[in-house]
Amino acid sequence: MTRTRTLLAICAFALAVPAAVAGCGGDDASSDVDPQTVLDETFNNDEQVSSGDLSISFDGSAEGDQGGSVEASLSGPFQGDPENPNAIPQLDWTGSVSGEGAGQSVSFEGGVVITEDNAFVEYGGSAYELGTETFTQFKELAETAAAQQTESTEGQSFSELFTQGCETQLEAQGGDTTACQIDFQSWLADLTNEGEEEIEGAPTVHVSGGLEVETMLQDLIELGTAVPGATDVPTEEEVQQLSEAITEASFDLYSGTEDRILRGLDFNLALDPSQIPDAEAAGVENVEAAFSVRIGGVNEEQTIEAPSDAQPIDELLSQFGIDPGALGALGGLGGLGGATAPPAAGGGAGASDAYLECIGQAQTPEEITACASEL
Repeated sequence: MTRTRTLLAICAFALAVPAAVAGCGGDDASSDVDPQTVLDETFNNDEQVSSGDLSISFDGSAEGDQGGSVEASLSGPFQGDPENPNAIPQLDWTGSVSGEGAGQSVSFEGGVVITEDNAFVEYGGSAYELGTETFTQFKELAETAAAQQTESTEGQSFSELFTQGCETQLEAQGGDTTACQIDFQSWLADLTNEGEEEIEGAPTVHVSGGLEVETMLQDLIELGTAVPGATDVPTEEEVQQLSEAITEASFDLYSGTEDRILRGLDFNLALDPSQIPDAEAAGVENVEAAFSVRIGGVNEEQTIEAPSDAQPIDELLSQFGIDPGALGALGGLGGLGGATAPPAAGGGAGASDAYLECIGQAQTPEEITACASEL
């Protein structure tokens, strides 16, 4: 389960709300299982997922004068080390984003390949490599940090992990940690065991349900106001209006019949802005969004191959105005593409953790370059 959480977090899952279907119902034993039990066993599963083929997609659209649409996807195989759940998995993932709205359009496609001893970015028909030496040192740093986190969270459920992380963050900001005591089961409604269905070649139990939108919003608002200095807190009336505007908030989960490993998750959201005062003036009418995850070939061996004719990563970074030396400074590593990195000022894991956090929050090339000061 550790690797499953990590992979979904990398791909941005992390979307943590609960958080092409073939076959039909038919297994009496699976149909009799309590749907809440299926959810509990799936999200608190200790079964290790070391390999598979991941597919994530998102589709969103809005009607009206200022409407538009967006589609995004990420897919490909991953292969981890069954003996070391903290190891960075090898993977070959391709991602794409396309959309249009307000008279503009966007289209992007790229990929990331991680092998046992190197990492590559594929963009614009070319491949760029991080370099074996730099990647090896980064890998050791990341795996050490993962092992430390696993040691402190081993055996905890999703709810316990959330509460622990939430309390740590709020305590650091001087906030009220009682807001972290969220009953996630109270967010769920109309849970139904739809029977057995085949997903990515595996038999699964299909559980459908919806979200108690008003309860969820109240919990999230309480969490937001627990941060000192929080402003623009929605009123009770505004929360009620928003909950009424959400015409659909449903999910479908597919869990392995034998191992309770997540094989699929769909989430659908629909919003009617006409229920919100002055919202129609923004030129947007009906809003719909759909998120989907599929995991196939679970724990089956996957083959990951390095792309050929890879160029140094600094050639790609330079295209976007990013100083290669800023990333090469990670943990006191050597420079990328010949760049010389400054030594870590403080040394140790603390400086590296601060650097990783800075990189994760950076939004522009200038901000990425500035992160070198954290080392």
